[in-house]
Amino acid sequence: MVPYWSYDPIIEWGWLKVHAFGVLVAIGILVGSWVTLRRAKERDIDELHLRSAITWLLVGGFVVAHLFTIVAYEPEKIAADPLVLLRVWEGLSSTGGFLGAFIGLYLYCRRYDVPFGPYADVVALGLLPGWMFGRAGCYTAHDHPGYLTDFPLAVAYPGGARHDLGFYELLFTVAMFIGFEVLRRKWKTVPPGRIAILIGLVYSPVRFGLDFLRITNKDPSGLHGDVRYLGLTPAQYAFILLFTICVYLLLRPKRAEPVALNASKPSGRKTAKAR
Repeated sequence: MVPYWSYDPIIEWGWLKVHAFGVLVAIGILVGSWVTLRRAKERDIDELHLRSAITWLLVGGFVVAHLFTIVAYEPEKIAADPLVLLRVWEGLSSTGGFLGAFIGLYLYCRRYDVPFGPYADVVALGLLPGWMFGRAGCYTAHDHPGYLTDFPLAVAYPGGARHDLGFYELLFTVAMFIGFEVLRRKWKTVPPGRIAILIGLVYSPVRFGLDFLRITNKDPSGLHGDVRYLGLTPAQYAFILLFTICVYLLLRPKRAEPVALNASKPSGRKTAKAR
């Protein structure tokens, strides 16, 4: 059984409270951005463009993460206080964060006429190590409690051992990171966007399945659970859509030539000035 570790807050000084979750998420953003930039060098992607694109996807990720939380999980708050939609720090959904990051990156690529596929690949590769820190933060906050269980990897919650979806996803993301690092080192060329598509295909069904272990918002334990619509959480519907899109993109006719990984020489391609 896994111990119920909680460091909340780790620093408290008057009105200032620093939570382990926030610290780990911040570390995850920094690590993910650093890995993304490292992987971009292997593909000769313009660094200035990529730095600007990362800003766009982070802003889009945080905004949509909040909106998805309120609209999909807590719509009753809108009627009570419509301004809750503007307070982006009050509730964040990882599913909404993925959606917002995708929208932000797509809009940037369209705005500055840069190829979406290679950018999506390096961002996805950077997301994996960053996501490990994010889910480690979820484990310290224990904000994804599951049902009572005697499963060996259950977390010893007060009142009984439970599935902890944040902890499970942390373990799965570590496995994904190792697996895709092995593949990345073996592949010499890859079609643009293929890595991002494969990561989506692997992650979606696992996340879909894990949500069945999550308690509902009516659980008698009083812990924070998820709302259900026709038996499924909003995240499950979102990942059904993501999986479907990834299958379509994987099977559609090839539109671009494979690009080399571990590029050692500049391609000579001119790029517009990043903004």
